[in-house]
Amino acid sequence: MITLYGIKNCDTVKKAIKWLEANDIAHQLYDFKTQPLTAELLTDFINQSDWSLLLNKRSTTFRNLPDEIKNNLTDEV
Repeated sequence: MITLYGIKNCDTVKKAIKWLEANDIAHQLYDFKTQPLTAELLTDFINQSDWSLLLNKRSTTFRNLPDEIKNNLTDEV
């Protein structure tokens, strides 16, 4: 079974779920709005990918962060 990580009202997540269902692929959604993102899970993500790819820099939340925070992000959990 595939675990899809995201937010259920995200358009990209909706498209992914629709595709998985259309192709009869078993899946479960790990919804960040209802399930906490643990330090262990975040560390696993960082170890498997470039940590900066995990950020949605186009999101309203990210864009509204102060520049001081945006400019000083690191892979430290």
